[in-house]
Amino acid sequence: MKPVVALIGCGRIGFLLENDPLRYKPCTHYGGTKAAALPITHACDINEKRLHAFSKIAGIPQSHCYTDYRMLIEQENPQCVIIASWTHTHAPIGIAAAQHGAKVIVCEKPIAGDLTQAKAFIDACNAYNTTLIINHERRYDYRYNYVKKLIDNNEIGHISSVHGFVLTPSKAHQPGSGGGPLLHDGTHLIDIVQYLFGSIAQVQGCTTKYSQDSLYEDYAIAHCITTSGIHVTLEAGGYRDYFMFELQISGTKGRIVIGNGYLYLYKPKKSRFYKGFNDLIGFEVTPKGKPNYFVKLYREAKQCLHKPQKVTSGGYDGYKTLEVIHAIYVSANRNGEKILLPLTTEHQ
Repeated sequence: MKPVVALIGCGRIGFLLENDPLRYKPCTHYGGTKAAALPITHACDINEKRLHAFSKIAGIPQSHCYTDYRMLIEQENPQCVIIASWTHTHAPIGIAAAQHGAKVIVCEKPIAGDLTQAKAFIDACNAYNTTLIINHERRYDYRYNYVKKLIDNNEIGHISSVHGFVLTPSKAHQPGSGGGPLLHDGTHLIDIVQYLFGSIAQVQGCTTKYSQDSLYEDYAIAHCITTSGIHVTLEAGGYRDYFMFELQISGTKGRIVIGNGYLYLYKPKKSRFYKGFNDLIGFEVTPKGKPNYFVKLYREAKQCLHKPQKVTSGGYDGYKTLEVIHAIYVSANRNGEKILLPLTTEHQ
């Protein structure tokens, strides 16, 4: 018997981005479940027109479509719940799903709007033996896993510093999105930094608003230090004429630059300009694989339906990312004060 799989939130990341002709497919929760042979059987969205459009594409009968997630969860008791709705709804939906017997929950990033909600979400999943997966998809990306191997194999020596950027065209974030570029987009950046280099132990942050009409920060920058002593600079901002997600990783024997669609490795060579020095010469690296991160995520979710196991991107990983974001906000509000992690009750 096929499991009841419910998608809550039929927007961009739910299924609409599959219409983008330039994106590698699958690039949504719908596409990922379909490719992993874990078909969505029920759906929910507060926008009836969008819900109807999704039901036609996915072949879901109207009797399996809801505009209230509570009714869907209470009446259908889905084994797998996919949360692709506004940030502030993640925890309430997830807690209700766990309480009603969901074995697996796949939740969009960030895990929740604040740490209290995030903790309650994780506690509910633990109490009801529900596996929680957070969609920080770069953990499933073959290119970032290749970079992790390069680092672990000492390809560029001891890591001395990391610079991360997520810069977007966005000029405003709607109230339901839950935050500015640091929370909305920077969550991916912070998560992949901690995946590659370990937990962040200290932050100092600064945020800026470009307009009085801005609901949240338009730009954020932070200096972080990991538990292993690596210095990390993070930038997240909107108001750009481009989209950029990039990590610049500097080591004692080389450098790695990875972004959306590119990966370069720089190695020292005898300098053409200075006697007795080396220059860094870069070349593009093309590791074997495909960006099937949504497929890998849902294959993992499918396995967890049959037998609980450790996942690549779990609830605690999502909590730690949100904790860093919150610490940056706290530091910014305190004129760049150093904030140590994990946060104390005072900072939460």
